[in-house]
Amino acid sequence: MTKACLGLLLAVWGGIAQGELLRSHPSRHTSSIAAGDETLPECVPLLVSQPLNHFGPSPGDFEQHLCVVDAYFDPTEAASVFFYVGNESPLEEYVNNTGLMYSMAPKFNSLLVFAEHRYMGASVPNTIGIPDCLGYDTIAQALADYASIMSFIASGGENKIPVSLDYDYDFSAFVGAPIITFGGSYGGMLSAYARYTYPSLVTGAIAASAPTWGLPLSNPPIDAGASFVGHGMGDQCKANFKSGLVIINEIMKLDDGAEYLSQLLGLCSPLESADGAASLLDFLQAPWFDLAEGNFPFPSSYIPFAVGPGNYELPPWPVRVACESLDMDFDVSVSGDVSDVKFTVSSGPVGVNVDWNVTQSSGFSTADVGSTKIPELLKGMVGAVNVWCNVTGEETCTSVGSCPTGRRILKEEALTREFAVDSKGSLDDDNICSVDISLDSSFNCWPAMTCNDDLNLENALAQGLGNDIYWPPSVPRGTTLESFLGEKGALVEGCPMDAGLYGLPKTADNWSTRLNMQLGGSSLEGYTNVVFSNGYLDPWASAGVMSGGWKPGDDAVIELGEGSVAIMIEEGAHHLDLMFPTDVDPVSVVEARQVEEDMIATWIETWRKK
Repeated sequence: MTKACLGLLLAVWGGIAQGELLRSHPSRHTSSIAAGDETLPECVPLLVSQPLNHFGPSPGDFEQHLCVVDAYFDPTEAASVFFYVGNESPLEEYVNNTGLMYSMAPKFNSLLVFAEHRYMGASVPNTIGIPDCLGYDTIAQALADYASIMSFIASGGENKIPVSLDYDYDFSAFVGAPIITFGGSYGGMLSAYARYTYPSLVTGAIAASAPTWGLPLSNPPIDAGASFVGHGMGDQCKANFKSGLVIINEIMKLDDGAEYLSQLLGLCSPLESADGAASLLDFLQAPWFDLAEGNFPFPSSYIPFAVGPGNYELPPWPVRVACESLDMDFDVSVSGDVSDVKFTVSSGPVGVNVDWNVTQSSGFSTADVGSTKIPELLKGMVGAVNVWCNVTGEETCTSVGSCPTGRRILKEEALTREFAVDSKGSLDDDNICSVDISLDSSFNCWPAMTCNDDLNLENALAQGLGNDIYWPPSVPRGTTLESFLGEKGALVEGCPMDAGLYGLPKTADNWSTRLNMQLGGSSLEGYTNVVFSNGYLDPWASAGVMSGGWKPGDDAVIELGEGSVAIMIEEGAHHLDLMFPTDVDPVSVVEARQVEEDMIATWIETWRKK
């Protein structure tokens, strides 16, 4: 078995996808939707010189980018610090989108600090001449970077690290100031880990949409992510969508099926009978994970910019908009056991029997299909996905296979990703790197970190198992987590590297045993003063703390003890609570932000009494 090496946010999944976490954006830029009409105060840039290795002799340093906002800080009052622990995106992405920090800062007299993750954005080291240069791209090293900066600030600038400021700033007002970390997605994991690892520096942590329980030893259901995709869809929309998938598969078996569907659905190019069904089904299913992730109550380009067509705004509640063309009666009935993927879809003379990934019918024609409302259903499915695929509104036909998405269609086989770079280095027996990844826009540093840390999130390995909107099942009946990962404790081949790049481990552990042991896995022992927030509409919530089994009507706030709580935001998508408050925010996120504010107030009050 080969260890797969993939990055996501954002974004191929499948098999034993190494580092299946958010997005892989080596050159991601800043979206324009951040604060809406609000003008943000200046975030003044700083450069910090950090060692590549905090835990032993370091082969060199790199410049870490950060910036500070002091517009909400009054030096005559007791100060606090809100610190964003950067994740797998450039600095500007979270500066422009983490509205919660800006809205709460005046209430806590806070200095805002945004720090970029090592090897990400502009904080990528020059790797030429560095032995094992990829080996320092780890969670522990990143947390140590942040701890060094926080220590510098909390000492009032006395605890020196090599810092270069573009202006003269006096940090003396922040001596002993409480520091609250913020983060979303992988950044949410880092926020909680920062509090867990450096409790003397971090007063408390807001960990939004952090999929910390997706590690394999937490035993997440392999289709958990897929099952959450439908949370924003009505029952009729979901049933019609799955029925349409099944019917398409059977129509494609007809002699004139490919031609019929190509004309009916307004495809730019005709389907080929041989693989047309698979490509069309993939196309129709691919955007739904991304739509669910970006199912915000306001127009937003946050998710399309990250993994899709670009800096184009989805409409408010895009999943609801997508369902408008499916949330009606098409005279299609379903009988049997859908949860066991053994059911029958019928409409007039058209009937299809489903047994897992196989469909059969008693025989019908395209003329029979045309005598029902099935054509309207199938056109409605295309209209639904075009909320994403034609977000620009400029497409005049539907091009199967060309819609940019996070590619959430999951495959049975493990996937591998080599570290492709424009300029190839030379082999070296001493593992001296000869490629400067800081100058290579094609290089993606996210997979290196996931490989180094065995960061394997396994809550989205499969789909179509009877608990979601998808069909056909992506794996055989009876597939388990062990089927993907193999025997616990067994080491497999590590991630591949290009010539001139070194440092990734030669072996890997698909079960993430070391990371689970180091950071606790599903155990919350030691996680004090942390808010774990998740959105019920967000597929990543399937790996969130205390999210499994939650349903609307349950208590939204779960006390975890030791100053920590878990929050489920019923109408929340991907870390909605971190974004700028708006007039259209649902009550559930307004209440969640109030809990977060109250928790911060309690943490700070307790901290100051020490």
